[in-house]
Amino acid sequence: MDVMEKAIFYVDFCYEAGSDEYGCNVSGRYQFGLELTDEEYEELYQIWYDQNELNSWSTEWDGHEPLYQKINGAAVYALDKYLEQENPVYRNPSDVLWELSQETKTAF
Repeated sequence: MDVMEKAIFYVDFCYEAGSDEYGCNVSGRYQFGLELTDEEYEELYQIWYDQNELNSWSTEWDGHEPLYQKINGAAVYALDKYLEQENPVYRNPSDVLWELSQETKTAF
């Protein structure tokens, strides 16, 4: 049986205003965790390490499409569930934005 590692992500349907130095990000008001195999977790780390970022809008995912799809599917589901409870008028947003949480970056 594969050992699982948990990665935490921020997810939202809009950007938080960013500065020129740091760019856009999501607010962190909605989060979700995703259990990854050791191999997937290592792949996630390598993508983050190589690009110094990990998100759905500017990270290069070539060669890592299955991992991207796994994270994106979980992000869409999590955001829809949060919005269903907190703000149903915004359910099923056209843009689902997500990025690696500070907690997971620190764990790396």
